[in-house]
Amino acid sequence: MGGVDHVGLAPGALTVAAAVADQHDDWCRLFSAYRAVAGLPDDPVAVETVWSWIRSPAHATGCLLASIDREPVGFAHLRVFERPVTATTGLWLDDLYVAPSARGRGVARALIAQVRELAADGGQDVVRWTTRESSDEARRLYDSLATRAGVVVYNAEPQ
Repeated sequence: MGGVDHVGLAPGALTVAAAVADQHDDWCRLFSAYRAVAGLPDDPVAVETVWSWIRSPAHATGCLLASIDREPVGFAHLRVFERPVTATTGLWLDDLYVAPSARGRGVARALIAQVRELAADGGQDVVRWTTRESSDEARRLYDSLATRAGVVVYNAEPQ
């Protein structure tokens, strides 16, 4: 995932690029807000762990940051996953978040478009994600961009 040169951008310009090291504090702010919305407690160790995954080539998790006027306002976490039944790979969109102040400005749409482009460039045959049934606004956007999969997701506790 490459970076974006912000020189000469028009006011209000929206850019999407891979997160870079000097965006740590901005990403932490956004990720902490996302975790709070998800009902998770403040946990600086968890936040730093995920940042270390994003920055390490040994981990599969990548991060795109969306910025308006050079100010990060949203992110997408993604990773390649294997699909044994088709002998292909897909791109999994783990998390998508846009700061409330930037919603309605095409940020989520731009992030998903970039994820789809990365999947095409990487030879993946699907981009897949989940969302909560109660996320009406997000689901309206997702319904306009993708087809709902005919699957039900289960979570089980490890034994």
